[in-house]
Amino acid sequence: SKLQWSTAISMVVFAWLFAAFWSVMPLLGWGEYDYEPLRTCCTLDYSKGDRNYITFLFALSIFNFMIPGFIMLTAYQSIHQKFKKTGHYKFNTGLPLKTLVICWGPYCLLCFYAAVENVMFISPKYRMIPAVIAKTVPTVDAFIYALGNENYRGGIWQFLTGQKIEKAEVDNKTK
Repeated sequence: SKLQWSTAISMVVFAWLFAAFWSVMPLLGWGEYDYEPLRTCCTLDYSKGDRNYITFLFALSIFNFMIPGFIMLTAYQSIHQKFKKTGHYKFNTGLPLKTLVICWGPYCLLCFYAAVENVMFISPKYRMIPAVIAKTVPTVDAFIYALGNENYRGGIWQFLTGQKIEKAEVDNKTK
């Protein structure tokens, strides 16, 4: 079934409010912001392993990493089952979840490690790598979706070259 405008708008509003909630919490005292190791922008201050940081970190991880990961896993498994039944594999359904884990996994590990140990002995340049990888997720997801979906891939090719990709036609055995 098609997505209704009211549902789409509600989902977008929820996403913005959800993001705003988690962004504002450190400003209100639950968690804390600090500069990233190379002082280019701010991130969670994982130099403090106090109770405030640990409770914020665990809540943040559950609601922004584990639950979305579980939703992605179940949704893409459902899509994969539908593709399996119809025989039309149009997209690698495991790729988005793998991208989430690969891009956000190192940052989550660093934050969890900071909850139990002092991470200041790690060079600032090395502490910066997980944050940079995590920030690439929107771009990586866009490329995965655009290049992994044959309809979008054909449209991109047509836009760039002006040539339309013809789908391979199945030979008719009655000829």
